[in-house]
Amino acid sequence: MRHKLEVTGVKMEYGLRQILTDVYLTGETGEVVGLFGRNGSGKTTLLKIIFGSLHPINHHVTIDGKYFGQPYKQGNLIAYLPQHHISPAKMTVEKIIRLYSVNQAAREDLLKNNNLKPLLKIQTRDLSYGQLRYFEILLLVHLDVKFVLFDEPFSGLDPQHKELISELIQKLKTSKGFIITDHDYRNILKVSDRFVLLKDGYCRKIAGSKELETLGYLPEGITPAI
Repeated sequence: MRHKLEVTGVKMEYGLRQILTDVYLTGETGEVVGLFGRNGSGKTTLLKIIFGSLHPINHHVTIDGKYFGQPYKQGNLIAYLPQHHISPAKMTVEKIIRLYSVNQAAREDLLKNNNLKPLLKIQTRDLSYGQLRYFEILLLVHLDVKFVLFDEPFSGLDPQHKELISELIQKLKTSKGFIITDHDYRNILKVSDRFVLLKDGYCRKIAGSKELETLGYLPEGITPAI
């Protein structure tokens, strides 16, 4: 069964500055939505509003047609990876998996993951940035939720971890919907099924990288046509 997330009428101000004016955005399980936008355009703000941890002037978030004021409180609807780390620093990878995995199947899958096995006895504060980011993403996508929001999942990672994360998203999008934003636009273009540009306070559907060039988000000729 496909599930649909729909966000309408989002308005948000910081002081006298209106960040989001009338945002409309949708996502479905089985697809990855790439959210583009320059610094300060409101991408992180929008993800937090969808998640339910930030309260704007106005917004309406529905999943399968049902309204949720704070979707994250339901437990089985939505997960959000912020730009900062979310793991306890003085806890081993294995202990975090055993504490935070919601079911036995997810727990066993994580414990048997070949990329995590060498890290299980290590505290997260001793992991490299890429190792920790990859682990946190793995932990999050194994939650029993319908939608996952990623804020800068590729930022600061080496090519190997970027590839691992891209493969993971493609594998799990059969059962989940993803909304991803990152300044590493090449990986967003690569992994996404649909593109949206957040500019001047609202979301605009984008056909591909050439349209992003036309709109001035990317320099002309920097990407192949997608």
